[in-house]
Amino acid sequence: MITFGRKLKHLRQKNHLTQKELGIAVGFPDSCADVRIAQYEGDVRTPKEDLMKLFASTLGVPVELFTVPVLSEPREYEAAEYCLAFIILRVIENILLC
Repeated sequence: MITFGRKLKHLRQKNHLTQKELGIAVGFPDSCADVRIAQYEGDVRTPKEDLMKLFASTLGVPVELFTVPVLSEPREYEAAEYCLAFIILRVIENILLC
């Protein structure tokens, strides 16, 4: 199973952010922003729900990408894409029903 830390690191790099930049973007002090992100990426720390939502929002992904466990890497990315597509379909359905 891919850990929260590996997902966070992958998404941070995909968004071309340094650890410090991501840490500052979610509100950590400049003096420790990079250290805090390194701790999350190393799975030394586990974020609470509000911080996990903030990470997801900042990185432009649904929070479920962090919370849904996936058994293997290829399935991880497929599941993430499926999850995002599902969410988009639900939003479109809600818009059309209004």
